[in-house]
Amino acid sequence: MCRLLIQTFFITVAVMPLSGMAETANQLTLVDVHRHVQKWISPSKLQSEMEEFNIGWSGGVGAPFGPFSTQPYSDLLKNRYIATIGQVALSDIHKYRGVSGIEDPTTVEYSQMLAEADTLFAKGAIKGFGELILNNEHSTGSPSFQRKAKIDSQAIINIFETANKWGGFVHIHAEDDPESVEQLKNVAAKFPNVPIILAHCLFTANTSLIDGLLRDHENLYCEMSARYASMFSGFFAKKKADKYGWIVFDDKTLDGNWKELIENHPTRFMVGTDTYNAGVNVKKAINDIRNGLLANLSNETARLVASENAIRVMKLVP
Repeated sequence: MCRLLIQTFFITVAVMPLSGMAETANQLTLVDVHRHVQKWISPSKLQSEMEEFNIGWSGGVGAPFGPFSTQPYSDLLKNRYIATIGQVALSDIHKYRGVSGIEDPTTVEYSQMLAEADTLFAKGAIKGFGELILNNEHSTGSPSFQRKAKIDSQAIINIFETANKWGGFVHIHAEDDPESVEQLKNVAAKFPNVPIILAHCLFTANTSLIDGLLRDHENLYCEMSARYASMFSGFFAKKKADKYGWIVFDDKTLDGNWKELIENHPTRFMVGTDTYNAGVNVKKAINDIRNGLLANLSNETARLVASENAIRVMKLVP
């Protein structure tokens, strides 16, 4: 079965770079909208990495395991670090209170997080909320980290109200099961002015689903972190990725259905690496993004996906 899945993947990803596009893709400045930081990478190392790989802005998510402050990264990189709030708080709530805690707006942890968010938004110190991990039933290998929370619960609605008040975005990790999709539709309709960035594009293989969501809700966006082949280099990781259709591009090719989807919605896609642990090879990730994804898109779409969409949606400044 694994061999069949691998063969199927490379049959479908048959879109090769057009003449002259690889060079353009390699010259584009990137915005990495899914760049976790933790103690494995210092602010100065991140800065060096961004310079080496021509990444203009980086962040968009919190420290994956916390508690850990990202303030030193903002101190060094200033506006080039996309600071957010919420990931550490929700992970702590889940750790001590479970899924019911994530859905409960009355806890002291939620009150403290929203009060801190107001303060940070007022100072211009954050751009949004994220990564809010609300459904990762299949997309984590750690049972203790696994959860499926109600995306339109009152607690999450309160987060959206704060984002709406300050003009911030909400970056959500969810999967494509029918319940979560309906709940995402509910919050997208309720808060049309809040950009909702779908981490890993819902980890779905269903491009028709994404096409419908993007057509129906102008405030939904997809970022393509962890949809690249080098993220799943191990045998078991690759086997699981093939099972769920997670891999969209490698270092040369882009799935044809996804190419069509992105070209049909060029203003709605972004890129990211998802360095959720120290083992993620950032150099390989960037190579996949440039030569597998961007090089297989039209020049105009590639520029939008590489950086211009993120700059506009996240309101980034130099």
